[in-house]
Amino acid sequence: MQSRHKIVVMVLSVVIGLLFLGSVFVLVRGFLQFSEVESALRESNSALKALYRRNPFPSQDNLKFERENLRVIEQELVWLQSALCEKQVEPLGQSPAVFINQFFETQKGLMAKANAAGVAVPKNYDFGFGRHMTGNLPAPQDVPRLTQQLKIVESLCGVLYGAKISKLSAIARQEFEVDTPGSTASAPASGRVADITLKNTADPTAGVIPAGKLYGQWHFVLQFSGRESSVMNTLNGLAKCGIFVVVTRVIIEGDEKLFERKEVSVAKTTEEALVVKEPPKAKDYRVMCGRDALLSVKLELDVYQFAKPQVADSAKKPGGE
Repeated sequence: MQSRHKIVVMVLSVVIGLLFLGSVFVLVRGFLQFSEVESALRESNSALKALYRRNPFPSQDNLKFERENLRVIEQELVWLQSALCEKQVEPLGQSPAVFINQFFETQKGLMAKANAAGVAVPKNYDFGFGRHMTGNLPAPQDVPRLTQQLKIVESLCGVLYGAKISKLSAIARQEFEVDTPGSTASAPASGRVADITLKNTADPTAGVIPAGKLYGQWHFVLQFSGRESSVMNTLNGLAKCGIFVVVTRVIIEGDEKLFERKEVSVAKTTEEALVVKEPPKAKDYRVMCGRDALLSVKLELDVYQFAKPQVADSAKKPGGE
């Protein structure tokens, strides 16, 4: 009996010992793992504090990279400005007397070209420069921009003549001259586009490129008549023009007689016929296709004047492209 009791006690002692040793092993291993984690945490915390104490800006590598990017952007801007300025009309410094002679020569040439192209133009038309038809000399400071405007008008007339319009009724420009008296382009007054009176608008800053800006602009209004094909040719011609032109507004009117309603006769029986009127249609549904009708057009446009790039070597695009 006693021997069995001793055996049980020994077995329990062995089991308890094993459990104690296992607990000690687990505790030691956990402590070692905790020490490793604590050491890693301390290292990370030290590295984080070191990063917070650093002053990474400006990074010399970043500065070098951004300087190169800025150089590329500036070169691209120079190339773009050079391309935009390539065919634009520049102000021309000359004497007032020379300008007046140039104006009358240009007027004579435009009238002759209109006659050759079959374009009707009012007799002795001033092309928007009516105030200078008397021969009074403009102020010397106005001559460069007046010459520029005259050459732009000449280019616009070339587009209209090339589009084979039927009639050039009027051209209005922005007057910037000293003591501007708002001259009027000759045209009878009424509510139709073909008869609207065009007046030059006064704007002292017209065509001037403000300091620090990339461009200035001129505004012109053209009034003419032509077939639908001529209107499309005019728009295409302006898009292909050497000067930078943006059409801002187009008003087109056609001959109202083309849209007259007609009565339609429908036979009801062989003995009698009933005349039935076509029901009224909304104006939007009266579409005419396939007929090149004569149209009256009022076209407004802006001619942009771009600033010259300040870099001397501006003709070559960066990268050799």
